[in-house]
Amino acid sequence: MEKVILLASSPAATPAIECLAQMNALAGILSVYCPESVAQQHAAAAQHFDVPHAYHTNLDEDVLASAQQTWQGSRFISYHLPYEPLCKLQSAQNIVQVQIAENSNATAEHAVFHSIYSQQSSCALIAVCVRKQTVLLSHDVTIDCHDTAGTLHKKLIMQLPNLLQQLVSDVDSLEQTALCRPFTPKSLPALNESDLFVHLQTDSAEQIVRLVRAANPYFGGARLRIGHAVCQLLQVTISSQPTYGVKAGTIITLSVSGGLVLALTNEQAVKVDVVSSSEGVFDGYRFAMQANLQAGMNLK
Repeated sequence: MEKVILLASSPAATPAIECLAQMNALAGILSVYCPESVAQQHAAAAQHFDVPHAYHTNLDEDVLASAQQTWQGSRFISYHLPYEPLCKLQSAQNIVQVQIAENSNATAEHAVFHSIYSQQSSCALIAVCVRKQTVLLSHDVTIDCHDTAGTLHKKLIMQLPNLLQQLVSDVDSLEQTALCRPFTPKSLPALNESDLFVHLQTDSAEQIVRLVRAANPYFGGARLRIGHAVCQLLQVTISSQPTYGVKAGTIITLSVSGGLVLALTNEQAVKVDVVSSSEGVFDGYRFAMQANLQAGMNLK
């Protein structure tokens, strides 16, 4: 079996490292476009699987040539590297990019966040021939209404062994097949801390639920400001509790049995199921108790 050099830029590449090592197809790991702390994680994985590792802040022809000559890898597989710099390399003909969804700039975490928050019905793990800018393989998974970013990512990673096996054993024929479709990546807008905040006075119940699911766990959940404090919502569900015309942001239910229910616009309501704060992780009612919240209060 041919051996490949894995180009990695984030901790999300760990499953790819494990799969290739278990297939005995990993010639070495090259950490690029990442902080030294991430490279150290890759180095630990390399040591565990007894394969070589090197770290470079950027990627260029000399780095690729040196790795290929020293480690005797037949080609390169990159996992979620920035796509634009890859396209500028003359050695791009030897690189296959594996990533989640057809984005040009997103990390794995950002990609699954976007897929859930933008209400997509499915998400795909894809392999792209960088030189031809074509999709060689695509493994789609359905996005369930209860999926968080974490559960969606897990479903995608379950497709990784099969995808990598096909790339390692049959990439030449994959590149020649007439079934390859063009890769047309889109750039996602930057995801900032401000994008993670819930706005009780204006957001719909559906928006809040999607944001909470999309931000769990990689971004620590959606943010909710209560006075001068900020907590993190990890699970929220739509509630059928009547709002009785109160202002959006008002606590309309607070009890052991009913939990913490908040009124929204258009007579909608949401129940806070799981919330994290500096004091710990709580259900809605216990969080409200330690935060001194009361029924009828408006969370502005």
